[in-house]
Amino acid sequence: MIKTNQETVNEIKKIIEANLGQGDCVRIYLAGMGCSGPSFGLALDDKKDGDEFFESEGQGFVMQKSFYEQFGDFIIEYQDGGYVVQPEQMPEGMGGCSTCAGCQ
Repeated sequence: MIKTNQETVNEIKKIIEANLGQGDCVRIYLAGMGCSGPSFGLALDDKKDGDEFFESEGQGFVMQKSFYEQFGDFIIEYQDGGYVVQPEQMPEGMGGCSTCAGCQ
């Protein structure tokens, strides 16, 4: 499941209209790992074999099934000119590191 709101979907639809032909769905993906844990990204795409599909507020969202099995449901919100993308519940052990001391 994807939890979002109409304001977020309205902003997504503007991007889709400005980038016709790049996909009508929003793909959620792992953008990288850092000291504070995983970061997630959004991209325009179409549903592919092996994807989970969710609709929220009239907008389609996709992610690989294995990705969904690992991270579960997502919250996506448009805030301050950008998107906050986070799992509803971060999997245990992925909330950031406590051993590297590189951030001090």
